[in-house]
Amino acid sequence: MDSRTLNSKRNIIAGGLCNCLLPVFGLVVNASVVRFLSVEYIGLAGTFNAVLQVLNLAELGFSTAMTVNLYKPLKDNDIAAVRGMMAYFRRVYRIIGLVILAAGMMVCPFMGRFVKDSGEIRENIYILFFLFLLSKVAAFLLYAHKEALLNSLQRFDMIKIVHITAFAVKSCLQLLSVIVFKDFYLFSAVLILGTVLYHILLNVLSKRKFGQYFPEGSIDEETKKVVRKQVAGLSVSNVLSVSRDSLNSILVSSFFGLYIAGKYANYSTVYDAVILLFVMVTKAVMSSIGNSIVSESVEKNYNNLTKIEFLHNIVTTACTAYLLSLYQPFMKLWMGEELMFPDSVVVLFVTYFYLRAMGEVRNAYFSALGYWWKAKWIFIAEALVVILLMLVLGKLLGVAGIILAPCISILTVNYIGITNLIFREYFKTGRREYYTNRILYTLITVAVSGVCLCFCNLVPFEGIMGLLVRGIICTCLLLVLIPAMMYLLKREYTRESIAFVKQIIEA
Repeated sequence: MDSRTLNSKRNIIAGGLCNCLLPVFGLVVNASVVRFLSVEYIGLAGTFNAVLQVLNLAELGFSTAMTVNLYKPLKDNDIAAVRGMMAYFRRVYRIIGLVILAAGMMVCPFMGRFVKDSGEIRENIYILFFLFLLSKVAAFLLYAHKEALLNSLQRFDMIKIVHITAFAVKSCLQLLSVIVFKDFYLFSAVLILGTVLYHILLNVLSKRKFGQYFPEGSIDEETKKVVRKQVAGLSVSNVLSVSRDSLNSILVSSFFGLYIAGKYANYSTVYDAVILLFVMVTKAVMSSIGNSIVSESVEKNYNNLTKIEFLHNIVTTACTAYLLSLYQPFMKLWMGEELMFPDSVVVLFVTYFYLRAMGEVRNAYFSALGYWWKAKWIFIAEALVVILLMLVLGKLLGVAGIILAPCISILTVNYIGITNLIFREYFKTGRREYYTNRILYTLITVAVSGVCLCFCNLVPFEGIMGLLVRGIICTCLLLVLIPAMMYLLKREYTRESIAFVKQIIEA
């Protein structure tokens, strides 16, 4: 097996390439739907995806559990154990797919309740939802276990290559269905084709590169008990994820109608494109972190955590500054002024982004340690808090309240609770230093982002040229401000992190 550093490097490169291309396809497709159909279709698709994410609770985190439980047999080159694990999870995935199909069929008659005002939607929403449902189910009935295998093998780059290919084909066909045929039925049916193509390509590539790993045999009862306990904790974590990231779209559609839901989905598309960068980094290094946890000392892992957090915050600060300075000008250029939210809503989107992003490295260690069951009460508490806040603040403050609710729950429940758990159970020491660093990093992010916004607001013109000038100003300021502030506040981390990056580059 290749080195952890080499795997992390090529995973990050592939993930970065994917994150540059996928948002472009998504933005073009969304703009075409709005141009040739209407913005309500974007809202409807967002609502469907949110409902399916709720149904996806049936998956209960088996994919993450499989990835974590494959670390050791892969490290020990225990091929029989890997095959048995794959056979077990393939059976589980297929059962899950059938459960989601049945649950979706039961929910389908009630889809009208999630849509307050269908606006210009001409098609039957129940048929459209069924097509979206089949796309989700197909993923579980095909080769989902191969994706988990490649993640455990630290070959996230292979997954991304397949993802880019399948997504590009799907996007081109969707553009054809919208621009030429103006048919959202065809647009929805293409989703199924995209899912099937992705999994077929994934299976072919997996067989070619790692043909020795295929589903065969079984696993012992003790391993099954470990997996079930992990999944029990992951199921609670998934409830939190759904309540935070899917319920918001459903509530926006239910409270305010598909027109507002479409505007919300457009902003979420830009937000998701940036947050995916951090999810990509987390997934790219999580297998390496998992491998490091089973083979390195706690002290070595803590030192790695501090260096990765330091480097991660540089990227977080840059992305936060770009979002704050360019979000609204880009939305005006992309969708037009009539489909824009007020600046206050955008500030909340950016705040939500930062709060999500700042915990990604810590989340990678949390997942690699498999602490889901230990964190069950934290997840339950946050899920209850975020649901209650969304219902109350959504009614009081509108869309702004829907976004503010998860910001509050992340800051008050999730970040503190999960961080304390990791340090109490694994690292044992260094908690105060970690929190001190986080406060300093947050202050740096706020200061740098604020300065960038003030200078960008001085640009007197709009359009493409205005966006480019803002981007140049923001980049120049970031190249000066971030290195200066990081060096002054944390000189020792700067030196260690530069050496860490050189090690990755030279691997």
